Amino acid sequence: MYIFRASITTKDGIKIYAKDYGKRAFRIWIGARSKTDKSN
Repeated sequence: MYIFRASITTKDGIKIYAKDYGKRAFRIWIGARSKTDKSN
């Protein structure tokens, strides 16, 4: 599953904005939902 963020912060604290790269948002993979997850 992906989430979308307009900005991300690197490990060294630098904030990167998607608009600086011509994008509306960054797509970030957060892992698949487990089959036992009951939430929608």
